[in-house]
Amino acid sequence: MQHYTHLSMKERCLISTFLSMNAPVKTISERSGRHRSTIYRELNRNKPKPEDRYMPGIAHQMAQERHPHVPNKLDTNKELNKYVLGGLNKGWSPEQISGRMKLENKEFTTCPESIYRYVYRDKEKKLYKLLPRKKSKRRIRAERAKRQKAALIAKRNISNRPQEATSRHNSGHWEGDTIRFKKGQKTCVTTLAERKSRLVILLKNKNKKSGTVINNICKKVKALPKKKFASLTLDQGTEFSSFLPIERLTRCKVYFCDPHSPWQRPTNENTNGRIRRFLPKKFKIDVLNQGQLDKIADIMNNTPRKCLGYQTPIEVFMQQQKPPCRTPV
Repeated sequence: MQHYTHLSMKERCLISTFLSMNAPVKTISERSGRHRSTIYRELNRNKPKPEDRYMPGIAHQMAQERHPHVPNKLDTNKELNKYVLGGLNKGWSPEQISGRMKLENKEFTTCPESIYRYVYRDKEKKLYKLLPRKKSKRRIRAERAKRQKAALIAKRNISNRPQEATSRHNSGHWEGDTIRFKKGQKTCVTTLAERKSRLVILLKNKNKKSGTVINNICKKVKALPKKKFASLTLDQGTEFSSFLPIERLTRCKVYFCDPHSPWQRPTNENTNGRIRRFLPKKFKIDVLNQGQLDKIADIMNNTPRKCLGYQTPIEVFMQQQKPPCRTPV
């Protein structure tokens, strides 16, 4: 008989990732190895409000506060406790304390998060006054997650994109954006344009939530051969904030333009202008289905382009997929 164990932080992050992809509870249960009732109970109990989005950090903290009997290493290990309090009294931050003990190869270790939990668990001790900023309340994890996400996007800046993707000599490098319509319509359309051939793909989204948009992109990328999607350059819109599943589930690398710099995605911006001939801003996009969007994409992909020597995007795209001819020796 197996003993039940509480969900770990890693498992909660996994649940959050699947939720952002709109995966059903049954799928989350199968992938995580946990019973469906465990997932339902987690989603019902560990959110500040029922209507709030599930955040793994907040959920983990709420679960730990509900079970105060679970000991912290700082309570059970006296040497660790002495070292941490000594560091706090010197004005060190939890990150500095944790990093220093690893540098000194101490027999004991702990992460900054555990130190923060220990400091804020019992406010009567007022240990928070030993922290550099001496704040009595900790910043919500959601805000810290936004800063981490911003730092991650900065690392994927378009300036770090390989030269192969910047030039138009090789196929498989795409640019993406989302076009919206008249107010009151939640539906939006993701536009993907291939830099070399100008091939276009249109994806209908029932809303502009990041999970919905990214999930549809993942499905499309996975449906095509791997070599056809080498990189994808996006703007910094909120609908692309949960971009990591694209890289996790495919071999496509994601890059981001600078804020308010549409000229860094010239192929996609030009494509969006052409799409507006079929889908003006006042168009009732809600009545259009994915099949009808595919027909619009087919018309565009079979229209001769001056920049391609009057070949069509589909002709240029298919030429790049053909294996090189071998001549007999």
